[in-house]
Amino acid sequence: MNKTIATLTSVLVLAGACKEPLSAPSEDALVAGSAQPVQNLVTGVLAQDRGSANAQSLLLYSESMARNALRPDPNEPRFVSELIAVPSDPSGFVGSAGWNTYYTAIRAANSLLASPSLAGMPAADRNGVLGLVQTIKALDYIRLVQLRDSLGATIQTAQTAVPDPFRTKAAVLAYVSTLLDSANTSLGAAADTMPVVLPAGYKLNGDFSKTANLVKFNRGLKGEVEVYRLLDHQNPCTACSATAIAALNTVLASVAPSATSLKSGPYYEFNPSAPETVPNPIADPRIYVTDNWVQSIQAGDARAAKATKATAPSVTNGGLAQALQYKSSLTDPTNQTRPIAIRRAALWYLLRAQAEAESGALAAATADVNVVHTIEGGLAPLANFATLAEARAAILYEYRYSFLFEGGQYLVALRAYSGLTRAYVNLPGMPQIKSDPNHAIDALQSTLPIPQNESVARNGDVTPKP
Repeated sequence: MNKTIATLTSVLVLAGACKEPLSAPSEDALVAGSAQPVQNLVTGVLAQDRGSANAQSLLLYSESMARNALRPDPNEPRFVSELIAVPSDPSGFVGSAGWNTYYTAIRAANSLLASPSLAGMPAADRNGVLGLVQTIKALDYIRLVQLRDSLGATIQTAQTAVPDPFRTKAAVLAYVSTLLDSANTSLGAAADTMPVVLPAGYKLNGDFSKTANLVKFNRGLKGEVEVYRLLDHQNPCTACSATAIAALNTVLASVAPSATSLKSGPYYEFNPSAPETVPNPIADPRIYVTDNWVQSIQAGDARAAKATKATAPSVTNGGLAQALQYKSSLTDPTNQTRPIAIRRAALWYLLRAQAEAESGALAAATADVNVVHTIEGGLAPLANFATLAEARAAILYEYRYSFLFEGGQYLVALRAYSGLTRAYVNLPGMPQIKSDPNHAIDALQSTLPIPQNESVARNGDVTPKP
């Protein structure tokens, strides 16, 4: 990314994230290996990760591009127009979203990994911190791929004088896969409990301050990356199916399917009160779910409770042809402290189902889909899939209804299965664009663009390189 801006931003954000008073000592003045500076640095990395991950770019924009939800705002039409009507402006707040924040988190992680305080810790403690921070760093790269897909991204290096080149999606995912393996090796050599205090959300649904559970988190991300590599349109990795299944088997081997276990994973928690003042970012009364999301749910699906008829329809700005009629309980402004899963077991089942389906193991894929379908949906189990197309359709359905406002999972799967087409967006109940000169063609945008400042920093060369 643009290194000059990123360097300054990462320092400022990291310092702010730690919430230390002005009298807090500089790390340079502390003895290497002492616990407190490492704790401060870890707190900063995790705070920055939460801030970057829960911006509307990931939680709302991905749902908007997938036609699940929109934020029609009478004062800001771009929340609609630049997500479903026309291509996003790469210099605007929508088009540039979720870029600098992710690289700020990555640079914060790199700073911690190079810290002399970390180097001086006892080996088991150091390995625990290394594994955790490398896993979080990998997570932020995954989010970059979720929002930019084939446009690629940069792999952050220590060189700050020259902007890093853009790399292909395949190159970024290969790097992240290796990074996760390195983190897993470190976690395997760590103590049973992390030597630093993790946020309370890491203990909300399972104790993910325990190294064994952090290994599951890490292997879940490994499986996710391998599924992305498997389904990469430009560089499909057929061997990644087996790698994904092996990683996800490690995660799910000790999981007995239940409503409780499907929630298992680390979570972000929110506090709208001072001094933190970080409310749940989608507790917003201007967010509506689309009529199609409501009308397409199967009869008897328990997840239908996520949406109810709004007391008043939305406005129709940004080129929107008709008002939206439904809101979600997940966006209720009274839910400002509602936690959001970073990753959870229901996702790991669906990822494994994807890998199984692509490898021809349709019965195994059916079994994994049915875990989510019957427990979270409350529906009768599906018969074994007869075709890959049938499996893909069922997987998409589960992503759509189990992971509303949890991240880009449905958009990623929709894109991987070439589902974001004219036929899809023209289904009854989908938001439609007014037929006027400014919105004559729906761009069917499935990614956010590369920010303009990143292009300028490279003299316009943002073509991804292997």
